Amino acid sequence: MDMEMLCRAFQETRPWIDDFRKRTYEKAFQAYTERFGSSYLEAAREAGEEGLQRLAGEILDGIEAGWKRQRPWNRPAVRVMEKQMAVDYLSPMLLELPEPMCQTLCDLLRQGWAARWPQDAYGAATYAQLKKGFRDTIMGIELGRRRGDEE
Repeated sequence: MDMEMLCRAFQETRPWIDDFRKRTYEKAFQAYTERFGSSYLEAAREAGEEGLQRLAGEILDGIEAGWKRQRPWNRPAVRVMEKQMAVDYLSPMLLELPEPMCQTLCDLLRQGWAARWPQDAYGAATYAQLKKGFRDTIMGIELGRRRGDEE
């Protein structure tokens, strides 16, 4: 199991955060899944049902260690970006992967995050839920839906 790669799924925020937009998210999500999906599948299978809690803890320990390597004034911004990665890419990817233990790992990561940083908990949503949530706006004003957007 490559713990560095598992942590990188949180820590590698560019270009993923930049591509979390209506027109670019689908392609970015597919690329993210290709990059990190196999590592998470392998780690979940290797850990087994009884080792998933430990695996989630090790991943959270790894990202927390990454925060501590940041300059103190950068830590809050890095933490926000990594939380955004968990919401926008990692959780939906884990929920989409065919291995049921990946869905369990998603829940354990979310619960572990909430236990360690209760004031900063996050929720998990599927890729379809996130993709459906994009709206066409200009300067914060929502535009009417186009015919092709109703799918």
